[in-house]
Amino acid sequence: MKSIVDTLTVIRNAVTKFEQEHKTEAKVALIGGYAVIFYGIERTTLDIDVCFYSPQENMGKSFYGFLKEYLSPNFKPRFIEASKDPSDPLKHDLIIIDDSEGEYPRIDILLVRYKWELEGIRLAKTIDKLSFPIMPLPYLLAMKLKAGGRKDELDAIEILKSMSGKEIKKARELAKKVGRDRKLHALLKEVE
Repeated sequence: MKSIVDTLTVIRNAVTKFEQEHKTEAKVALIGGYAVIFYGIERTTLDIDVCFYSPQENMGKSFYGFLKEYLSPNFKPRFIEASKDPSDPLKHDLIIIDDSEGEYPRIDILLVRYKWELEGIRLAKTIDKLSFPIMPLPYLLAMKLKAGGRKDELDAIEILKSMSGKEIKKARELAKKVGRDRKLHALLKEVE
């Protein structure tokens, strides 16, 4: 199995080529389990989750069409509209990339839907070990709060333990925006 660095290189190169061919800006940031891991929280995960944004109209279908042409034949991208995936609490359009040869882990590309996600992706900092941007902790926490699964809740607790006071302040603001301020309050009590 290829490493996360190898997999993120495939994604980063695709985003760069998309920008060049479409003469547009594109942003991407690591989210999900691997983001949590790179913030120093112990966790296991099988897939790689990233968040993608481009100001292009129909960015999801446009990026999906590009990936079908750009990626090597072993990669099999699928496009899932938010309305077709009732299990997604964030209601994102999603591009899933599977490797038919099994060398790479599954890649889930969530397409930015909310202004606060766009803000987070723009604030994402590149981590040297990965040469890839990672979603800032308050925004990652907001995504976990919104997702609402048990694994997400456990991640949220661990994220809270590692956050600075300034980051917690921003997390409170974001939790209110996403309608999860009560949940954050309860988790903060649990952490204390």
